Amino acid sequence: MSSVSIAARRESVLLPLFLLIITTIYLATALQITPQFDEGLVGPSFVPVLASLLMYLALFFVFRDALKAPKPALETLESASEGEAETEAEEKPSLAAPIKIVCVTGLYIAVFKTVGYPIATFLYVYALLYLFKLENARQVRRIIYSAIITGVFYVLFAVIFQVRLPLLEGLLP
Repeated sequence: MSSVSIAARRESVLLPLFLLIITTIYLATALQITPQFDEGLVGPSFVPVLASLLMYLALFFVFRDALKAPKPALETLESASEGEAETEAEEKPSLAAPIKIVCVTGLYIAVFKTVGYPIATFLYVYALLYLFKLENARQVRRIIYSAIITGVFYVLFAVIFQVRLPLLEGLLP
């Protein structure tokens, strides 16, 4: 294995490795949370532990894909022409989409209490589906998916977990 392919693989696992360390610290901290009284299965550490487990699962797939990735050929890297270098520069990921997602999430958080859960969450999910380019050709499906996701999370939090969600006055009981 050449030093170029080792360096490329090392770079592809640095961020996931950092996230693995942060997730482990987060999980260790979540496991130290002690409830004030017995709350059953869903206590104050339930969501952080669940998020950590989901993150571990996602990181497993990221590490698997990074280690199975094809090795870049040394000759290809050394003999890249200017045209190929321009093509590679164009293929670099843009930060525009993640910045848009952060802005939409910030807006969602800002209007959540004022507008209420149903409207804010519906618009947030719709915006995420739009930004991720899901169902671009079918506007009606995007609206239906947004309504279903909003409803599922309303039932999950308001009915099952009994979390009081802010509602627009007179919209829902």
